[in-house]
Amino acid sequence: MRKDSYHIEMDDLTRFPLEKSGDCENWEDVSHEELDAVLDEVDEERAKNFLAVVRGGSLSKLQGWFYRIRPQS
Repeated sequence: MRKDSYHIEMDDLTRFPLEKSGDCENWEDVSHEELDAVLDEVDEERAKNFLAVVRGGSLSKLQGWFYRIRPQS
């Protein structure tokens, strides 16, 4: 769980399986640890927006990769 500089919890994605893709066609699983490392490299506002968009069910691009919650089969 990530918190912002005011100690407010950001959207939590840990209970969802995540995927990433460079072209939105070929998706691969991504670990939450890997995503946390990427989020550590961006500013807080960008991280908040990214988490909110993905948590809302949309695609979001971060550092050249598209991320999404893996669709259920």
